[in-house]
Amino acid sequence: MSRKLCLVLLLLSVGCYPVSYVMIGEARAAINPNDVQVYADFPKKYEKIAIIQAGSDFSFIDPSFDFTHQKKTDKAMERLKIEAASLGSNAIVLQALSTQIKQNISATKDGLHSSNVKMKEVTATAIFDLDLIYSD
Repeated sequence: MSRKLCLVLLLLSVGCYPVSYVMIGEARAAINPNDVQVYADFPKKYEKIAIIQAGSDFSFIDPSFDFTHQKKTDKAMERLKIEAASLGSNAIVLQALSTQIKQNISATKDGLHSSNVKMKEVTATAIFDLDLIYSD
């Protein structure tokens, strides 16, 4: 393989935005991510919008050089709230928080080298809390 092709493949594998979702309801008009509430349990009146998963790994779109577990969790939560807000969700209900270990293997003229990077991953259900409409 040519060096250019290797570089492109490397950039694509590292540069992907670490957020994905599955729609399970109707999206609404986008809101400000700062207005998205975070819940541990579902409220009384709500509509489900999507299941979202976000990670703290590096992305060229949203670079993150966080070294502590808390900073990595904060980055994953920030990305989760941005995605939820873009779908019109005014709240998220946390489902899971985990630490993933990503192994990087590189080949050089000296042989194979391996390193591990820990990242945080958060899964939540994006909802529209109907009670928030009346509490403003």
